Amino acid sequence: MRRARYSRGFGVQSPWAYRFIRYVVNEHYPYYEYTHLNKEVYGLTKVVRKLCRLYFRIANYVQPKIIVDYGAGTTAYRSYFKAGCRSSEVVQISPDDKGMTKLTELLDSGKNSGKGRTAYQKQFGNSTIIDVARISLKGDYRKAVDEMMNHTNRSSLFIIQHIKKNHTTQQYWDELIADERVGVTFDLYYCGILFFDKKIYKKNYLVNF
Repeated sequence: MRRARYSRGFGVQSPWAYRFIRYVVNEHYPYYEYTHLNKEVYGLTKVVRKLCRLYFRIANYVQPKIIVDYGAGTTAYRSYFKAGCRSSEVVQISPDDKGMTKLTELLDSGKNSGKGRTAYQKQFGNSTIIDVARISLKGDYRKAVDEMMNHTNRSSLFIIQHIKKNHTTQQYWDELIADERVGVTFDLYYCGILFFDKKIYKKNYLVNF
């Protein structure tokens, strides 16, 4: 009931947040790619398919150069991200020691560097800027997210999946909302979305997704 008034952006005062909810989160346009992806990526549950289509729209919206997919356990998310922005590089990171090493190497590689850096990132020199990250709450996700959050800019977007799984994940989501590095957030129940533009008034939106 609390989410119902934000289902299509209604009740949202910010024009920017309204457009994001209306034209990205709850956009119902029947993209041609959906038909193709239904055939290419099969065996998904209704919720996972719904999330995949959201990730397609997010990639189409952001047009990211670097996407980090942490702890996915499937290539479905990668397929939808790539369909949304074919020029993007999707880096899949496993939630184990090997994956954390790969993440550190990516962040230190300098890919996509120098792109609208904020005060938090200047201390890292020419390290990688992450445009989009999708995170499953597996393994040492706190460390992974904390490190990636120091490699963002004002246009970066993070997706935290399964924020309502249990009390621990809900508490972690609340901590992210309060983090001083984070700006506007969107609680979609199945996932949470973080933005990092501190020029926009900090607010958390409960969205009926």
